[in-house]
Amino acid sequence: MQAAEIITALFGAGGLASLGLVFKAVQARKDGFNRARQEHIEDLATWRSELQEQVQELTKVVELYRRRAASFEYQLRREGIEPVFPPGDDTPSRGIPAVRS
Repeated sequence: MQAAEIITALFGAGGLASLGLVFKAVQARKDGFNRARQEHIEDLATWRSELQEQVQELTKVVELYRRRAASFEYQLRREGIEPVFPPGDDTPSRGIPAVRS
């Protein structure tokens, strides 16, 4: 067969319609992939913002308890009582920050 006969057979016998359907199917698949990818990115952004809010909330709680412990330690020292800490304890009085960033 020559090239002209092949082209005539493809495009003459519904080949053009088939080619159009293949193109549409490929395009629909790409669109579906892009839509799923965009939804995944949006989900990740939502989860990240929720986690950041939780971290901020927990940081506030940790800071509250750190200040409360420092206040109690100050009150004890002011009354002449030396607080006893467990060995290896990270206390603010030893210059070790309670919350590390």
